[in-house]
Amino acid sequence: MANAKQRITVNQVVSEDTRQVVVRGTITVPDPKPDLEQIISTEKTASIKDTRLLPDKAVIEGMLTVQVVYVAFEPSQSVHHFHGQIPFTGFVDLPGALPDMDVEVDVLVEDIKITPSARDPRKFDVTAVLQVSAKVTEAREVEVLTAVDDNMQAEYDTIHINDVVGRGTSQVIVSEEFEEPMEKPEPEKILDVDSTVTITEARIVANKVIVDGELTLQIMYVGAVPEQSVHDMHHTIKFTDFIEVDGAEPEMDVNVKAMVENCDVEIKGDPFFEATCVLKLDAMVTEPREVRVVTNCAGATMETVELNVEQLIGEDSSQVVVRETFETPQAKPCPEKIVNVSVEEIEVTDVKVIQNKVIIRGQVDVKIVYVSAEKDQAVHAMHQQLNFRTFVEIRGATNGMDVDVKPVVEYINAEPDNCDVNVEAVIKVRARVTEAMRREVCVDVVTEPDEDEDEVCTPGEIINYTIKSGDTLFELAQRYSTTVNRILQLNPGLNPNNLQVGQVIRIQCGAKG
Repeated sequence: MANAKQRITVNQVVSEDTRQVVVRGTITVPDPKPDLEQIISTEKTASIKDTRLLPDKAVIEGMLTVQVVYVAFEPSQSVHHFHGQIPFTGFVDLPGALPDMDVEVDVLVEDIKITPSARDPRKFDVTAVLQVSAKVTEAREVEVLTAVDDNMQAEYDTIHINDVVGRGTSQVIVSEEFEEPMEKPEPEKILDVDSTVTITEARIVANKVIVDGELTLQIMYVGAVPEQSVHDMHHTIKFTDFIEVDGAEPEMDVNVKAMVENCDVEIKGDPFFEATCVLKLDAMVTEPREVRVVTNCAGATMETVELNVEQLIGEDSSQVVVRETFETPQAKPCPEKIVNVSVEEIEVTDVKVIQNKVIIRGQVDVKIVYVSAEKDQAVHAMHQQLNFRTFVEIRGATNGMDVDVKPVVEYINAEPDNCDVNVEAVIKVRARVTEAMRREVCVDVVTEPDEDEDEVCTPGEIINYTIKSGDTLFELAQRYSTTVNRILQLNPGLNPNNLQVGQVIRIQCGAKG
């Protein structure tokens, strides 16, 4: 059997690291809310707003959101809640990273401390410690050796990879007109808008990825009322769009990333709000493959390359039905009729991988708008939290592997029950388990040149040179009587610390001696 090769495209991990970021800021009890006497509980989340790759570094901008439930400093001792947001900026050192590569960032709130401000009883100083993890990847084509001549003593191994079929990018404009919630006053002036986008489903048709998502707006505004009080509201806009990816087929896998590039909300009149937001969608379509590769060959010199990729162990989903009964908050009247029930946020709070299984805990923040049972039939709103727990079976999963979990509320309903509200929700949870794989594989059998053979290179001539195992720009500059800087000038974007076997570069020969 003669030597045989196979071309694969892998999402190569270039660099990854984790860094702690300390966030400091101030949150304020909004004007319509009473003074705070005692904090009952706090919920904290951090989200990434923007990530910029620089050479060897990722700069990350995000938002820390703190939800506070407290007892009011008033005779009724009623319970209230408010939230505050603190922007943060951090960076992670990533040797080998370049601006045109891909980056994935995760953030976790490790610790938070909230203390009353010495200057203002309605302000609170916040100090939080975040763990920010970043991983830089790059799609690379590699031609691996899958067979060698029968008279060679080769060692083989089977690797499992996600072969990159194709990628695509699309810009989406999401716009909608909507009213303020019934329990809120009409708006006079918008103070701030925070926007986040979530992909709820991605499916593949021929050469195309169909994307369903939700754009959530958090709007802080001044009410058109005599006291000019400040209010905040949430509004969710559902959207569907597509991304063209040549070669994509329905049975393949797809990963979609979404980012809000710009979002404007204006006060119109009737309806009162108009939102226009620009989203960027990136899709990468992959196909699981098993490839039998040559890893070593006794008695021969081999050109090798290290694959540093995520190996898919498995993915699946499960559904969980959650039913809970909530008592109407003390300061609110009992409900007679539910007007609307909506999901404001869904969050995974804990994930644990055990043998062949992923155990997931999470919570859903629910907003219930209802008509009161009192004579005035006024409309009120209450916020509650549903907790869920489920598991997803994935064969081959073990503790220590990486897992990505995406929960989606497929159905939610609420019904009044005297002074209680019964809430029922169906939640679909999808889990994907991967494992980092570093493997040295052979890409060619090296034919040793005759030691007496001189390399012919005319001074001033520019040659195309194919990178071999062990090559460095310093050694090549010496061999061809040139400089490292001159090689870099002829090869814009070349990373001297990440030369790839088989990569072709240009070198201008200098005068010998």
